[in-house]
Amino acid sequence: MATPLALTKEETYMIADSLAQASSLVLDLRIRQRATLSQEEQQLLEKHENHLDMLVSLFRAYGIYLITEDAQQASSELMQAIDKGKARLKRITDIKAGIETAARLVDLGAAILSRDPVALVEAAASLRSKPKKDDAPA
Repeated sequence: MATPLALTKEETYMIADSLAQASSLVLDLRIRQRATLSQEEQQLLEKHENHLDMLVSLFRAYGIYLITEDAQQASSELMQAIDKGKARLKRITDIKAGIETAARLVDLGAAILSRDPVALVEAAASLRSKPKKDDAPA
């Protein structure tokens, strides 16, 4: 049976900090592509950026509790998935792929909050998979 496991304060802050960096990359993408963004794209990126910032605040204030037998492994996989999303945001030139990646990061943050192991696995796998549109591999 799965038991709840609270990540250490350090682990929680690592995840929160990594999501904060992802939010910053979404902002960077929004600024970098400003001239080519439609109003809808601008709003979507800003919405995802705001959601990431909110998740960061929640994680820092309340910590992260995972319900899984392998919570420590899950923590490592979460960081790897976030890092993959951040790397993708750094190199993306196609704005739709950027919006999709930002949304996947928000989904991962929401899955962490939900403490649903299936949602966590799916959200992390989503970030590890290549978006429909992406630029050349780094």
